[in-house]
Amino acid sequence: MTLIIEDGTGLINANSYATAAETIAYAEARGILPPDDEELVTAALISAMDYLEAQRSKYQGRKTYPAIQALQWPRTGVTLDCSYLLPSDVIPVELKAAQMALSLEVFAGNSLMPSSDGRVVKREKLDVIEREFMTPKDLGMGGLYSPSFPIVDGLLAPLFAACGGGVGLRTMRV
Repeated sequence: MTLIIEDGTGLINANSYATAAETIAYAEARGILPPDDEELVTAALISAMDYLEAQRSKYQGRKTYPAIQALQWPRTGVTLDCSYLLPSDVIPVELKAAQMALSLEVFAGNSLMPSSDGRVVKREKLDVIEREFMTPKDLGMGGLYSPSFPIVDGLLAPLFAACGGGVGLRTMRV
């Protein structure tokens, strides 16, 4: 598959924010040996895009070209660092870095969005086969297991909610 890089113009057929070459350089800068096969790097970038596209309800603003653009970015109405209005034709560096970081997870053999019935093995006995699953209480927060990507979460946080996501209220003394 060929990568078509979104450049901020709202391409109708874009499927990535980062190139394979950028991703290879990103991996190597972190001491990670990427796959030799560029097709595997491309596949990892596409998997990373699936994850990023699934975050669409969390992103600030709205698509710049909703009728035509294939991906969630570029967006209009995005404020970074509580004061900087991101131009509506810019792909944030945080987003590209998040896609490349997710690709490293794929290189490591991790599934970005694993299918699960919500059960996690707590204990497994081999002789006379015995399995015990975690309960929702063991896991907390509803009991559904999902992978965690703290680096990606940190990179995407400024794109999700301006100024920490709280509701700002102006108060006046009367």
